[in-house]
Amino acid sequence: MEQQFLSIFVSLVAVIFVFLFAVKKFGNQVQHLLGDKFKNLLEKFTNTPIKGALVGAGLTSIVQSSTAITVLLVSLVDAGILPFVNSIGIIIGSNIGTTLTTQLVAFKVLNIAPYILVFGFILMNIKHRYNKFQHLGKPIFYFGLIFSCLFIISVLAGTFQDSSVLLSLIGKTSNIFFAIGIGIIISTILQSSSIATSLVVIFVGGGFLTFTQAFGIILGTNIGTTTTALLASIVTGKQGKRVAVTHFMFNLLGVIIFLPFVGIFSNFISHISVGLVGQVAVSHLIFNIIIAIVFLIAIKPFSKIIHKIVK
Repeated sequence: MEQQFLSIFVSLVAVIFVFLFAVKKFGNQVQHLLGDKFKNLLEKFTNTPIKGALVGAGLTSIVQSSTAITVLLVSLVDAGILPFVNSIGIIIGSNIGTTLTTQLVAFKVLNIAPYILVFGFILMNIKHRYNKFQHLGKPIFYFGLIFSCLFIISVLAGTFQDSSVLLSLIGKTSNIFFAIGIGIIISTILQSSSIATSLVVIFVGGGFLTFTQAFGIILGTNIGTTTTALLASIVTGKQGKRVAVTHFMFNLLGVIIFLPFVGIFSNFISHISVGLVGQVAVSHLIFNIIIAIVFLIAIKPFSKIIHKIVK
């Protein structure tokens, strides 16, 4: 039994590695497909916080990594290509963009993922002068691979229902602060809140987590995903460091602001008739929208706080 458990666990880790590879390759393919338009969008359409938030949400929905967007911002702002003030709106919006994967997982896109993968593979391997869409094959293939991996993870996760170690660890997440800590650790290791929250949704679907436990972990993933940008900013100047600190403070303060209202929020979400998995996905979206609105309203004092922290 222990040998079987170990084999399944190693398989799960292997699939997660393939999943991380697919996410990175998908982001690279999208950036390659967009070319200079990627940076031009950031430079042209971020002159107001609301525009910046919309661009941040849109680009992160496409690339599926607020970490990738923030690291890019660190380099652009540090190089003087993008003003620091423009980056704040993008960071605020990027958190909303990361919720797309969670929504897709919750609402059964996993079931058609293998078909998307096969279609992308065929498209990118048909070398013919009439195949005008060959360049779309790779991003479609990696998109399908991402969700095919999540499908396999969901199947493998179901085999852990009898694991006393896992059930004991999950039981401790009933404490909201422990759950947040688990979320921070998971997203720091995986370097993606999108991946971490998708795994949370899968575990909720498998009956491992309650809504409160899942939401606590999700709050933690928002904080953990900021570590990459903080590390990237070590070698940058003052402006680059401000971008990374903005990302960290936005996510940290967002969680702190929301903590007193978790009970009220949970009660509100429980009345939404989309099932437990759907409720977790919807809560992730609503939380990020609420925090984004709060910080867009308070963007000037927030900007001043960042300037005081990074002088």
